[in-house]
Amino acid sequence: MTLAEEIRLYLDEKRRILEDFPVAVVERAATMLFATYDEGGTVYAMANGGNAGTLDHCYCDFTHHPFVTADKATPLPPSVPRLRFVNLSGSPAELTALVNDIGPAEMYAAALAPVVTGRDMVMAYSGSGTSANVVRALDVAAAAGARTFAMTKGDGGRCRELADACLVVPGTSRFPGQTGPNDNNFHFEDAMLAVNHMLVGLLKERVADRERDA
Repeated sequence: MTLAEEIRLYLDEKRRILEDFPVAVVERAATMLFATYDEGGTVYAMANGGNAGTLDHCYCDFTHHPFVTADKATPLPPSVPRLRFVNLSGSPAELTALVNDIGPAEMYAAALAPVVTGRDMVMAYSGSGTSANVVRALDVAAAAGARTFAMTKGDGGRCRELADACLVVPGTSRFPGQTGPNDNNFHFEDAMLAVNHMLVGLLKERVADRERDA
């Protein structure tokens, strides 16, 4: 296969994923996000590896983008409530302390347990759907009555069983670097950012509509 053919393969796989994308799950996640915002709750998010880095992007988007004017020239008035978004993957000091003290499987659960409430939303990202630290955090979130959204691939693993809404990225891949146990991982990571943008845009629209109607 030539380089051009491999590039087309990646893009063709992407098109098939988009055609089969589980829109209803994104819609449900948006509904949970709106409820969390309306109730003054907090969004807590977690992931591993490169996806933890993507959550920094998500933190920036969720925290700021819905709360500026359409032309991004000025922030909305302070009277407009902001969304609280906590990236549980964001602090190397906290993560290494938790891993050192209680172990990697409990790191997110330990960070979440003292603060999560039924007004909150917990967003969990695991390509395998079985990452122990993500699964344990979903257990903690469920025990607190929080809304839970997970994103994964393959068969969804434990995340599919535990989350209120679980988005399983469809399909399989023959592209180098995402075959075998790593099947579809690049597409999963691409979709993670796309879902972030969908949710942020929908929240921005909701905030703007309320501000206009106030």
